[in-house]
Amino acid sequence: MKPSLVLFDLDGTLIDSRRGIVHSLRLALEDSHMPVAEDHDFTWCLGASLWKIFEHYLQTTDRVRLEHAVATYRHIYRDGPMFEYDIYDGVTEMLSRLSSTGARIAVATAKAHEYAREVIEASMVHRYIDHVYGSELDGTNVEKRDLLRHILMHEQAAAHDVVMIGDRHHDIDGARANGVANIGVLYGYGSVDELSHADVCVSRAHDIDVTIASLEAPSR
Repeated sequence: MKPSLVLFDLDGTLIDSRRGIVHSLRLALEDSHMPVAEDHDFTWCLGASLWKIFEHYLQTTDRVRLEHAVATYRHIYRDGPMFEYDIYDGVTEMLSRLSSTGARIAVATAKAHEYAREVIEASMVHRYIDHVYGSELDGTNVEKRDLLRHILMHEQAAAHDVVMIGDRHHDIDGARANGVANIGVLYGYGSVDELSHADVCVSRAHDIDVTIASLEAPSR
């Protein structure tokens, strides 16, 4: 497969941002009077919608409470923790090789696009990323199926010419809902079982570009 557009999830796929996200979630939950244990496992939150995360922890669907919690998290996150991340081994070299094929490379993340763009622009991989797509501050396009639908329309790209790479089931589910080929990465936050329905999985970022080339485009 030689796609015209390659989409990458951000957290857990290009960068390991666990430290900054967990730091921000702890402080935001404390602000909402819902502190969690020191050894609490936040893995399920990584890559998930902030709205769903706080709906779970606060046990509410009240829009005002959720908006306050999300705004608090974003204020904390943007004040420094958003830059507490590491680029996964092999990502920079893989993106360089992929860029040389002429494919357009974009980020597709549930994170608010303005924050995701700041992260990318300050990183070593910014030269290889043509565009950053993310959710709106009000939660629009926070679900991957909606975000990918938006991207396909904005890019005027045919689904069979696109591939999505991500580490969580949200990425694979969103790709499949839009007829897009997909690759699950096993070095991120998702489990083998969670990604079992991906077209194919890789255990190293280094292998992504070679795997893309070997994929078959979905049937039209």
